[in-house]
Amino acid sequence: MWGLAVVTAELVYLICFSPYFTYNKKDGGDSFLKTVFEQSIEWNLDGIKKRLSAVEQLAMKDEEKGYALIFEDGSYVILDQNKQPIEYGPASHSYPDARKAYQLVPMTEAEVTNISRWLADDREKALIAPKENGQELLDCWVGLPEQRFLNYKNWRTPSGYLCGTYAATVLIAYYQDFQNELFFSPTLREKGTKDHVQLSEALRQAIQPLGLPTVPGQVSHGITKFLKHTGNRVSARSTMLGSWQRATKRIRQGKPVILGVLKVLGSTYGNHWVTAYAYYQSSSGERFYKVHDNWGNTDQLIPASWCNGTVSLP
Repeated sequence: MWGLAVVTAELVYLICFSPYFTYNKKDGGDSFLKTVFEQSIEWNLDGIKKRLSAVEQLAMKDEEKGYALIFEDGSYVILDQNKQPIEYGPASHSYPDARKAYQLVPMTEAEVTNISRWLADDREKALIAPKENGQELLDCWVGLPEQRFLNYKNWRTPSGYLCGTYAATVLIAYYQDFQNELFFSPTLREKGTKDHVQLSEALRQAIQPLGLPTVPGQVSHGITKFLKHTGNRVSARSTMLGSWQRATKRIRQGKPVILGVLKVLGSTYGNHWVTAYAYYQSSSGERFYKVHDNWGNTDQLIPASWCNGTVSLP
């Protein structure tokens, strides 16, 4: 039988599966109360086996409690009180950012026992099933934490038709800040800063030198031109029709994607470019994206039905 650890404190803030997992201290206190299990647990996430590092209990809506399962690479799954996934963060090292949106709740000994037994009993199941044959993860947000885009909140399209440039600026900055795959002179932009002026101007010259409206191929070509000019041997990719297949694939890889929204499809933005970083499909078939809209909103929800055309990086 899988053994349970003895809880040595009256309340526990963290269940660990490694004695070295100590990134997160109790809010507002000097102590760091945790219990450690010696046996490792692996879960199947999106076709990949990941080792569980820690579990935290979180305050949810309507006074309910949920759990955050934190994996060795820093990706995470948040479960509701019925232990159903409601948020999946596939990107490495993304949980510390995601956790800022939740309140940590200490666990009693009974709650530790309950969740640890569930972990032991259900660990052979696929917590997040692979996206195969059109099968979707329902009633669960998939993607990146909004907190990763707060530095870009005030990156707004100034006027005219430059939304393609500004959506690209957000995409490039994210890759610079979190993917560690793009490198260019700090005179364009220093990593992790809120500054974008030189970067957006360089992208404007590559994407929209005349300031005219763009289609996906023009945006991707301009991004590729900019990247090659700065010594990054990466090419952007574009699709002309639809958005769901390419966008959900990229987001599920932990990467944002640029989406075109069209007035003729119902977009209240008119024809516009946004940067999507999370998606959701309900059990009733509704589909949404969470986007940075380069109008001052970092967590705008838009229907997927508005979208046509994508631009992304590998």
